[in-house]
Amino acid sequence: MSKIILSICSRFNKESKSLSSIKEYVNKASSNMHIAVAYDAPSIYQGHTQNLDQTHLEHKLEDNDIIVMCHDDIQIMTNHQDFERMLQICLKRNVGFVGVAGSTYFDIEKTTGAWWTSRNFGATRGFVFQGMDQVFMTPNYFGPQGQVVVLDGCFMACSYRTLKLIGLQQPTYLSGPWDFYDIHLTFKAHRMGFSNFTVPIIIRHESPGHMRQEWYKARDEFAKFFRNELPVTLQYSKTHGIPN
Repeated sequence: MSKIILSICSRFNKESKSLSSIKEYVNKASSNMHIAVAYDAPSIYQGHTQNLDQTHLEHKLEDNDIIVMCHDDIQIMTNHQDFERMLQICLKRNVGFVGVAGSTYFDIEKTTGAWWTSRNFGATRGFVFQGMDQVFMTPNYFGPQGQVVVLDGCFMACSYRTLKLIGLQQPTYLSGPWDFYDIHLTFKAHRMGFSNFTVPIIIRHESPGHMRQEWYKARDEFAKFFRNELPVTLQYSKTHGIPN
């Protein structure tokens, strides 16, 4: 059975309460699941690379192993058995990334570069809980599970084989080390012929989604670099929830 590696990059140099809960979740899972954390990482690209290099030394990563790149402020609420089974089933050779939320449509002008604003015309997919804890969290339904162009970076998973093909190097067109990495990676997978999907893995995400100034700069850099390819939309979006 494939190993599942949770790779987390934190801008902080200490463990948060949420990160502790992710570690506890992994510790209670099967021996196939492992976690790697890059604290105080200089960039999200270097952080994930560092995590995977260290994991490869410890556990010998193979092509069919599953890499989950997620934020340090989430709580995985799907039980371990369903979580592992979902990833094992969904990540087939033609699948790029699977995640919890994304959109079948992406551009800059119509949606201001935020994938979730395309919910105004029914293009978003997926579901997350949002809030600081389970008592005060609220459901955020984006749409039926299915195929998308881009995914949100709070939770994205792919096979190790696919990630090696796509690459974890920071693209030259993005000057910032943290922002728009999720759009870069999932859009690149889409352009390479892979299919991305949202799948029914349930998480709670603490972030309220406020955009930093660096995000707007990255958005403009992305728009300039791909100006001849945007907008991009799926002519047909599979909405089965499970890639088949």
